[in-house]
Amino acid sequence: MLAILKGMNPKTIYKSQYGLRRVFMMLFSVVLMGFGVSVFSYSDLGVDPYTSMNMALSAKLGVGFGFFQMCMNAVLLVFVVLLSKKLINLGTIANMVGVGYVCQFFTTLYDRYLPVPGSLPVKLCLMLLGVVLLSLSASLYFTSSLGVAPYDATGFILDERSKIPYKWCRVITDVICTAIGFAFGGPVGIGTVVTAFFMGPVVTFFNTRVSEKLLRADYSNFLAVRYYDFSRFGGRLISPNGRFAA
Repeated sequence: MLAILKGMNPKTIYKSQYGLRRVFMMLFSVVLMGFGVSVFSYSDLGVDPYTSMNMALSAKLGVGFGFFQMCMNAVLLVFVVLLSKKLINLGTIANMVGVGYVCQFFTTLYDRYLPVPGSLPVKLCLMLLGVVLLSLSASLYFTSSLGVAPYDATGFILDERSKIPYKWCRVITDVICTAIGFAFGGPVGIGTVVTAFFMGPVVTFFNTRVSEKLLRADYSNFLAVRYYDFSRFGGRLISPNGRFAA
């Protein structure tokens, strides 16, 4: 636990290579991610599997989405701390607390001031905008390399513990979340499928065209930061053995 806290120390992060720039990228990505999820949800064509599950369960229990998602992330975080501390950093906490509340804030504004989108072309445009925003935010978040969101960490832990390839571990967790979301009336739709098949290539585009240029980093010399296998999202920051590198 002391090692985790030391790694999350703002002074430690600031002294690491491109530390301040990475923190700003991470914080902006969390806000953008929450906004992207809200746009996706507003399209009424589904959201990503984890969000779908949390929206369904929070509505069923009558609690705010932001609070419920934070609680779910806190439960997952306990397992991450016990099983794979190396995945935790400042970005883990910012993601688990921030994304749900940002999404809830914008969703409240839409419900209060915007009409429900009626035509299919409008819904499709909103869904595609949501995919673009989520992909950009994921690219910024992963490139900042300041930890992994609790839900994303579950796939890496399953991979590490079971020896099942990561992409199949992620499929398992996504299918479970989608099934729960569907069972409890969550926003499962074409958008849920689109995120699974098209988000990766879009993230790859933003990695090379936006995130890496913002960071202006030579990754071969980026020694102070742990990298993780984000190949599912188009990431390039992976260790030689395809798992983790320090």
